[in-house]
Amino acid sequence: MFASAIALSRKMLWALLFTAVPLLSFADDSDDRAVERGCMESLTAFMHYATSIYSEAGVNSLGDSIGFFRAICAGESNEDGVRTNADIAMVTAFVASEALQGRATLPADISIERLKQMAVRSLHYALSTHRANATAVCTDGKHWGSAPNAQQWESSLWAMSVAMAWHFACQWQGGSDLDREALARLLRSEALFLLGREVPTGFEGDTKAEENGWDSNLLATALAFGGTGICADSLQNALMRYSLNCYTVASDSLRVPELFAGANLYDDYTLQNHNYFHTSYQNVVMQELAESIVVMRLLAPSTYQSSPDNCLTWHWQEVWDNVLAWLALADGELAMPNGNDWSMFLYDQLPAYAAMTTMTHNADALMLERRCLEQLLCRQQTTADGSYMLNADIGPRRMGVTAHRVLTTLLMHRLFPTTSLKSSTWDDFCLRHRKGVYFGSQQIVRGMTKSRFACFSASKGLHNCSAVIVPNTAGECKIAIPYKEGFGGNFIGTPASMPQITEMKAYDDGSWTVVGTADGEPFCIWATPGNAVMVIGRPVFLALADDPFTERAGRKMSVTEGKRWANISNSIGIVTAGQTSPTFKVEHKGIVNSINTCVISTSDTQAAAYFTDVSSKQTARLARHTTFTRQHNNCTLQIKDTDGTIRTLSLSRDKGRTSITTNQRR
Repeated sequence: MFASAIALSRKMLWALLFTAVPLLSFADDSDDRAVERGCMESLTAFMHYATSIYSEAGVNSLGDSIGFFRAICAGESNEDGVRTNADIAMVTAFVASEALQGRATLPADISIERLKQMAVRSLHYALSTHRANATAVCTDGKHWGSAPNAQQWESSLWAMSVAMAWHFACQWQGGSDLDREALARLLRSEALFLLGREVPTGFEGDTKAEENGWDSNLLATALAFGGTGICADSLQNALMRYSLNCYTVASDSLRVPELFAGANLYDDYTLQNHNYFHTSYQNVVMQELAESIVVMRLLAPSTYQSSPDNCLTWHWQEVWDNVLAWLALADGELAMPNGNDWSMFLYDQLPAYAAMTTMTHNADALMLERRCLEQLLCRQQTTADGSYMLNADIGPRRMGVTAHRVLTTLLMHRLFPTTSLKSSTWDDFCLRHRKGVYFGSQQIVRGMTKSRFACFSASKGLHNCSAVIVPNTAGECKIAIPYKEGFGGNFIGTPASMPQITEMKAYDDGSWTVVGTADGEPFCIWATPGNAVMVIGRPVFLALADDPFTERAGRKMSVTEGKRWANISNSIGIVTAGQTSPTFKVEHKGIVNSINTCVISTSDTQAAAYFTDVSSKQTARLARHTTFTRQHNNCTLQIKDTDGTIRTLSLSRDKGRTSITTNQRR
C-alpha cells in the first residue's frame, strides 16, 4: 500500500492521510457536549490567570501594539518565553471568539474587549519577534524560530499555536493582510527547515517520537494555511513521513520501507525519554498527531472534512492496546512506574484520551477521558485565580500547556463527535486488564486486581528502582504517589547503590513477583492476586501526598499507628513483621513535583505487607494474622488477606542464588 506513496498524486496522497466522514452533528445531551462544557468552563476560569500575567511591550517597527504573557523567562526567545505566550495567546483568542458568539460566559470582571486586546497584541508579539519577520525583538534582544540551516528546538510546536491564535482572532477582526503575510513568512521559514533535513529517530533513552509529532503540526498548519509558496505535494510528503515516524518500531522497515526513517519505540511499543520509560511522552504523540488533524480541519474546513487514517494514526491502536491501557488508574491518570520529573497529577493524557475517543471511537478512552477531565477541573479549583495547579514546576508555561490541552480536547469533540459511542465502565475495564504484564524492554511489571493497581520498575537509565501501589477508587488513588530518592523509592527505601534485579515475572491472575539484591542482601516482592503486596528483605517505605488537591479530590492524608501496623487515611494499611515492633516515621519532604509530599518509613523491618482500601480497624485485624519466620537462609512471611485467603511468601538463599516460592489457600 505504501510502497509507491511518494510518487502518488496530491489527491491520492491525501487519501492516505484521511478518509471522509460526515460533517459535525451531535445531540445536546451527548458526551461531546458534556466534555465541551467542562473544557469551556475551565478555559473561561483560566482567563483570570491569563489576565494577571499579561504585559504590554510597546510597538513593533510597523507601529502595531504588542504585548506578551509572562513566563519565568518573561518575553524571551526560548521555550519558556515563546511557548507560554503562544499557548495563552491561542487560548485567549479562542475564549474571546466563543464569548462573541455567545458560546462562553466570561467572569464578571473580564470583558470581551480586554481579551481581544490581549489576544491580538500577544499574537503580534509572536509574529513580530519571529526571525522570518523581525519587526521586534524578544526581551532578551533575540528573535525566535527556525529557518533553513538554523534550528530552534520545538519552534514548530509554538508556530502552530501562533497560527491557531491567528485563526481564532480572525473570527472577530477578519485578519489583516499584513498579519496573514507575517504568518505565511513564519510558516514558510519553519517548513523549509523541516523539508531540508532528515526525519530524526531514536528509541534508547531519548525518543524522537514527540518531536516528530510537533513537527507534523507545523507541516499540517502550513499545508492547510496555503500561501507559503511551498509546493503542497512537498508539504504532504513531509507530513506523511514525519507523522508516520512517531510511533515506529523496527518491523516498520519492512511494512512501509519508503516512509520509514527509523524506530522511535521499542518492539513492545514502549517508549523512553529523559532516559527512562515516561508515560507522558508515551501518550502525548497522540495529542500532537490529532492536533495536525484539528488544525487542517479548522484552517481549511471546506477542503478537509475528514477523520484520520493511516499515517497520522500509525500504531495508535497498538500503543493503546499494548501499553497505555495497562497503566490507566481509577482517576484517569496514567501510572508513572519509576516516578515523574514533571508536576504530579497533570492529567496531561486528557487529549490523548480525546483522540482515541473521537478518532478511533474507543469506549475505554471515553470512560477514562471523563474521569481525567473531572480530576483536572478539581485540581484547577484548588487555586483562586483559575490557574491549573498550585506550585507548578515551570510556572506559567505549565499553565499554558495545560490550557492548550484542554482546548485541544474541546476542539476534538466539537469537530469529530462521538455521537452514539457508549462509555465502558471502570469495573469492566479492570476485569479486562486484570492480568499481570511484564514490559521486558523497560524492566517494568504491573498487575491489577479488584482491590488495587501495583507496579514495579527497575530503570537502568535512571539507576533507580521504585514501585506504585494505589487503590482502585478515583478519590483514593492519589494518596500513595510515585517517588524516587537516590537509587530507590516506594517499597525498597533508599539503598546505597542500584539494586540488582535477578527476576521479574507477571502472571495471568494479576499478580507479579520481583527478586533482587539491595545493599548486599536479597529481597523479594509479591503483588498477590488479592489485596496484599508482600515484601521481604526491605524496610517500609511509601511516599504520600499531603496536598490540598489530594484532600479536595479524595481524602485528607492522616496516619494512624498501632503495634506493627500503620494506616494512611483509612485507605492504605501497612503491616510489619519480624522480631521487633518498629516505630513508623513520617518525614515531610515539602513540595516534590508540585505536590506536598511526605514519606512513611521504618528502619528495621524484615518484612511487610501493604493493603489498599482498608480502615485502621481492618489493618489492626490484619496485623494479628501476620507472621514472619527466619531459619538460616530462609525467610517466610504469612498473611491473611482481606478476602480470608492465607498467602505465604518465602525467600531462600543457597550458594549465592536467591529464589522465592508463593503459596495461597483458603
